[in-house]
Amino acid sequence: MIARKQPLNPESHLRSNGGFRLEESANGWRIGRFAALETLGVPHLVTTRQGPDVARVRHETSLAGREIAQLLELDDAAFLEQVHGGEVLVCDAAGCAGRADGLVTTSRSLALLGKSGDCPIVLIADRRHQAVGFAHASWRATVARIVPNVVRTMVESGCAAGDLVACICPSAGPECYEVGEEVRAAAIEGIGCHAASFFHPGPGGKDHFDLWAANADALIRTGVPSSSIHAAGVCTMCHNGVFPSHRREGESAGRFAAAIGLWPSRQRD
Repeated sequence: MIARKQPLNPESHLRSNGGFRLEESANGWRIGRFAALETLGVPHLVTTRQGPDVARVRHETSLAGREIAQLLELDDAAFLEQVHGGEVLVCDAAGCAGRADGLVTTSRSLALLGKSGDCPIVLIADRRHQAVGFAHASWRATVARIVPNVVRTMVESGCAAGDLVACICPSAGPECYEVGEEVRAAAIEGIGCHAASFFHPGPGGKDHFDLWAANADALIRTGVPSSSIHAAGVCTMCHNGVFPSHRREGESAGRFAAAIGLWPSRQRD
């Protein structure tokens, strides 16, 4: 269902990755977009090292968020202190919404911004434009069921799971994301026995965790149609020149951002 280790230039596999591509924005940044979200008229982007500065995204998120919101023609941005758990917050104002790993809004002109240095950010939009959300799906947050929790919060906000479209942004891919035995054990305990299928042995003898497949499966089990789930298929560890990677750079690594929002109705007409 989700291809492994796709090339960075995705023009050759648009159908398998929701049309994810990199392009130059009006302000000179190099950004990623999903055709699957563009078709819905949902403002969104994934940043790279070519703007805004990855250190600013990590340490001055409010400033970077305003720049990103401006590029998306939105008023401002809300973000989280991401803590690798399963909690989801609902917000209607800019700035830090609190400590959690999922964020949902029904407010117009507000960008939701997730930060990553290898972890999947899952952008989720409603076809009827009732709400948008994102999940910071690190392995710990994935085990804590962050993606199903975001879907349920969006349903509680007026969406139907069958109307949701989800896009998994660039992150450490299944061929590179090596983990210890304790991660496999935690996944089976937290997700269920079927989680064993998301692990496969790597060349060094340790398991590799396929977070793309794990979160796609979680979306399907929560009622999102498989045809509405798209993974960029771009590994941040393989493409560290484009995206910051904690696994490659250590504690000094910056962060890239993935943002999504709702335009005012007049801009969708």
